[in-house]
Amino acid sequence: MASASKTAPNRGAIHPFDEKYGTDTAGYLGPEDLVTGQKHDAFNYGYSAIAPSVFREACRRWRETLPAVAGRVEAYSFVDVGAGKGRALLLASELPFRRIIGVELNPDLARTAQRNLTRRLRATRSKTSIRAVQEDALNFRWPRPPLLVYLYNPFDCSLIARFAEKLAALSSSSASSLVDILYVNPTCSDALTGSGAFSRIWTARIHMDEADRKADPYGTATDVVSAYRCTR
Repeated sequence: MASASKTAPNRGAIHPFDEKYGTDTAGYLGPEDLVTGQKHDAFNYGYSAIAPSVFREACRRWRETLPAVAGRVEAYSFVDVGAGKGRALLLASELPFRRIIGVELNPDLARTAQRNLTRRLRATRSKTSIRAVQEDALNFRWPRPPLLVYLYNPFDCSLIARFAEKLAALSSSSASSLVDILYVNPTCSDALTGSGAFSRIWTARIHMDEADRKADPYGTATDVVSAYRCTR
């Protein structure tokens, strides 16, 4: 296993996002740092937070693909699976989602995410329905579609395949079958599309802005993001 210093040489950088909002979302934690004794610990890929510029551009591209009739962002719930410290949830609150939920297996990260959300909501006096829950994603009770599900390469491909099956079943059993996925660094894309329930609608290599490049824990300047739509 590569050392954290080699995997994330810039892991200690403080992100301007946290300086601006008084939150704690930066850094890198390897899989070995997140062991909790729970069933799916071994499938975890570690923690780092999405670059805000990448998230905003990915959401912009996703919005351009929404169906003309049912494609109002206000109708969608946003669910971050493997929410970590909650940066994507905070960024999602910039858009008028119906509700915003983070699902995180690690209890320490889930508590940090909720503290970040509480701090931000107090500062903005937002009435957005937004929360972080500590739970195994495979046991999570999903809100009704339409859904935008967000993944930042959270865990092993075998879990991604099971996860896709659950979402496909949800889509087929709901009056609204709209279930989309934004998948950052989609290393398990074959597992996601293998059942035939999800089709990729676009893939893009998105460049970070200067602030994000300087604070990126991996020292990279781009992320690959794919968007998928349930076709059942």
